[in-house]
Amino acid sequence: MSEDWRWVDVGSADEWRDGEGRALRIGARRLVVWRLGERFYALKEACPHAGVSLQRGALAEGAVACPAHGWRFRLSDGACVRGDPQRPAVSYPVRVRAGRIEIGV
Repeated sequence: MSEDWRWVDVGSADEWRDGEGRALRIGARRLVVWRLGERFYALKEACPHAGVSLQRGALAEGAVACPAHGWRFRLSDGACVRGDPQRPAVSYPVRVRAGRIEIGV
């Protein structure tokens, strides 16, 4: 991961349940952080197609579905795997250090 990121602590890893997504704000950025097993992922909260919040989207096979129209975005990199592949979701790097979740912005 790039050393150019500013890492922001968003909470204890123990506070997230498996499969849970939480909407967060870091400055002007609105994003959602999900836990899948021991991994954490972060995407921009708004779907790039319709602007709908991805927080309530269904998770399956490492992707989140937009609740408005069903486009699916891979959590690991934001790639659109159902819908227009030219319109990915913005993804953010996530790391866990000393049990704390940090997002790179």
